[in-house]
Amino acid sequence: MAFRVEQLPVGGYDHNFSYLIVAENGDAALVDPTGDCNVIRRAVEAAGTITPRYILLTHGHQDHSECLGEVRSFFLAPVASHPTHPLAGEIKLYNGRKLPFGEGWIEAIATPGHSRDSISFRLSDDSALFTGDTLFIGCVGFCRSKEMFDTIRKKILPLPDSLVIYSGHDYGEVPFRTLGEEKERNPYLRCATLEEFREKLKSLE
Repeated sequence: MAFRVEQLPVGGYDHNFSYLIVAENGDAALVDPTGDCNVIRRAVEAAGTITPRYILLTHGHQDHSECLGEVRSFFLAPVASHPTHPLAGEIKLYNGRKLPFGEGWIEAIATPGHSRDSISFRLSDDSALFTGDTLFIGCVGFCRSKEMFDTIRKKILPLPDSLVIYSGHDYGEVPFRTLGEEKERNPYLRCATLEEFREKLKSLE
């Protein structure tokens, strides 16, 4: 199986990324449609014959779904989100739910910390993880420290190093990087204790 990921610099509130994912059989999903909707429209048109399957929302902050209504005029797919998302869609996601996609699936991983409704999305071939504002390249999102530390230790770090981290904003020195590289370079992922993590978070203030 193989999936193609297009990272779309859509501008938005603060250097946002949206994503188009296409499977070999033409199944397609959008992640966090926001910013300049024309960028998303052009990517969908350029993708050729695809079958819209899902619109995936990583969390409920408005800057990650600003053009959802417009997108649904040309990408007719159900919205999948955490049940408490303010725009909770047709598909309610819980930790570990796997959405059929191509010859594989997209797994929803509950990753609270930045927000309580944060969901990260993992592709079944372990090629990509869409983290919203949970994990950035070299950093993490503003957060509740205990929830985020637990998310990092229990949900993020056990995942395969091969996953490419695709976050919700272009905040890093590069637009994406593997989780293996992040484990080595991201100082927030290297904190061994909650106290150390809380001290490190002071640099985000």
